[in-house]
Amino acid sequence: MALLAACGPRGPRPIALGAESCGHCHMTIADPRFTAEAISTTGKITAFDDVGCLAAWLGENSAPVASTWVTSFVDRHSWLSADSAVYLRTDSLRTPMASGLIALRPGHEADSVRSVMTGSLLSWREVLSTPHAHQPSDSR
Repeated sequence: MALLAACGPRGPRPIALGAESCGHCHMTIADPRFTAEAISTTGKITAFDDVGCLAAWLGENSAPVASTWVTSFVDRHSWLSADSAVYLRTDSLRTPMASGLIALRPGHEADSVRSVMTGSLLSWREVLSTPHAHQPSDSR
């Protein structure tokens, strides 16, 4: 059993933009600035087009999850553990499913982006405790 667990993915994988669907809303994932992934305890990776989709899926899904990952809004090639990221909820940016959530590194990155976009900084726990209504933004 331990050998099988060692073969599974330990972190996120690249998302096939324009070809892969969100595991929650089923929209095509197009913008890498808002993507997220959940990795199950069996190694299955589910991709999402919006941090809000990941949070809503976690609230609705009872499958055991080993880890959750979000893309840094500032560096779209950089994955952050969902637990260690900080989230800016802002009305000045349209996210794919209108959650208004972007993931950032805590500290200078989060403070700098917040000063430009305004909004509230939230922890992952706060994001998970917020109800998530899903509606595609007009920019899709």
